[in-house]
Amino acid sequence: MISLCHDWEFTPEWSEAFLKGEGAGEPVRLPHNVKELPLHYAGPEDYEMVCGYRRKLAIPESCRGKRLFLQFDGASHEADVYVDGIHVGSHRCGYTAFRLEITDYAHFGGEMDLAVKLDTRENPAIPPFGFVIDYLTYGGLYREVWLDVREESYITDVFVTTPALDTLMAQVKVCGTYDAIRLSVLDGEQLLVEAEGSAKQRITDPEAQPWTVDAPKLYTLRAELLKGGAVLDRQEVTFGYRTAEFRADGFYLNGEKLFLRGLNRHQSYPYIGYAAPERLQREDARILKQ
Repeated sequence: MISLCHDWEFTPEWSEAFLKGEGAGEPVRLPHNVKELPLHYAGPEDYEMVCGYRRKLAIPESCRGKRLFLQFDGASHEADVYVDGIHVGSHRCGYTAFRLEITDYAHFGGEMDLAVKLDTRENPAIPPFGFVIDYLTYGGLYREVWLDVREESYITDVFVTTPALDTLMAQVKVCGTYDAIRLSVLDGEQLLVEAEGSAKQRITDPEAQPWTVDAPKLYTLRAELLKGGAVLDRQEVTFGYRTAEFRADGFYLNGEKLFLRGLNRHQSYPYIGYAAPERLQREDARILKQ
């Protein structure tokens, strides 16, 4: 994953001229909010607009023969993406990430023009709008953007569940052809268990330590896509051995009753709206835990 968070230009008024690379936009980096907000008494008029982002995108020759994807982690709220002026895809929801394949549009060894038309207005036809919310819905490319370079055959997702405190179930989704999938469970750098088989596997580790609130022990599951003895792709996810169950008298974690206290957290911050980097999101989590 190659970060595309730097070297963007922004305009508060989208136009065909901006799409064509004409004029000069405001230099910005991501995450970005479309307008600096007042500390108090902000309203929809402070961020609702049809705006635009653009930047140059260089694809090295080493990427030839691979598949290329743009990944947007958050674009509120209606995004249309263009490469060299060609519309390559749309997304209608500011609260879900999305990916677009741009392999067929790539110019290797040179630069391409990447542009995003962004409508930040509330649209009743798009969830969660429709006069049922009571919070502000700030606009912008408010999370990171990435260039994801993949092989012809690659892993799209690794999903882990733990039906028991010593057992994991792994489901690996793959695009393309392969011979087998190798799964490895690691504790830090130490290899604990390794198995090779199909896209759905069950692994048991009698020595596994459970994940608890006071001791949140995490492991790593590494999934490798194999063909002809070669590793085509590799992905890693962290997980904990834990069971969760709601019963008539409450919630049970690892078979023990645990009281849950809920908090209503919005992802917005003073001045920058939704455009908070990962370190601020983690700081919020730390504050809530303490």
